[in-house]
Amino acid sequence: MHINIKGKGKPLVLIHGWGTSGKIWEEFSELMKDKYKLYIIDLPGMGSSPIIKPYKIDNLVNEIHKVIPENVTMIGWSLGGQIAMKYSLKYPKSINYLVCISSTPCFIKKPGWNYGVSIDFFSKFKKDLLNNWQKTLKKFFLLQIQKDSEGKSILKKLEKIFIGQQPPTKEGLEKSLEILEEIDMRKDIKNINIPTLIIVGKKDTISNYKASIWLNSKIKKSEIFIFDLAGHLPFINYQKKFIKTNYFFCKFNSSN
Repeated sequence: MHINIKGKGKPLVLIHGWGTSGKIWEEFSELMKDKYKLYIIDLPGMGSSPIIKPYKIDNLVNEIHKVIPENVTMIGWSLGGQIAMKYSLKYPKSINYLVCISSTPCFIKKPGWNYGVSIDFFSKFKKDLLNNWQKTLKKFFLLQIQKDSEGKSILKKLEKIFIGQQPPTKEGLEKSLEILEEIDMRKDIKNINIPTLIIVGKKDTISNYKASIWLNSKIKKSEIFIFDLAGHLPFINYQKKFIKTNYFFCKFNSSN
């Protein structure tokens, strides 16, 4: 698994979401590198990381554990948030603080769980991905900024970050999408006993903000911040607010 390490200070691990790479953290990492030693993950089949087999969330967690130190703050966005939650359950003594952005314990809508995407929507998305993954990936980027008040500026930033970069592999996209389809951590979430910051945009059309409210109700040591005008990428278009929220959270919890 490829990992980009930069900066100095306390260890901060960054895990990106589906269809992107560690490059999504480029602006954020530049602002944080003087205060933290950053461990920026490329998930398998994305960025510079090769595919791993089996491509299951437990295996991803184990691979990440091999390349990062102990006593980290771990920030995961979207799929990365699910991986971070799974990591905190498997290696609780390795994490000091957990930050979940635009994430959910269960991506698909199910009986008793109305905060996921419909199976019809997901099935069509999966079919489109198999038929034309490049076109589907572009649609996914547009979906992320839908309803966001800063949508156009976010799209420009994403284009600037990813143009000319190594695209994700088709296999990486398919296998990580299977994780989103299969994962359901609702029964386990109550076992997370690490100070946890939950951040979500109220206009998120991919991860329903009510799923984040649910997470906050189940994780004992959690705080939630809802960015009213943000969509799926609050750490990009509300970067200053995002950084201040993280600083406050970590400082407050370290003094308790």
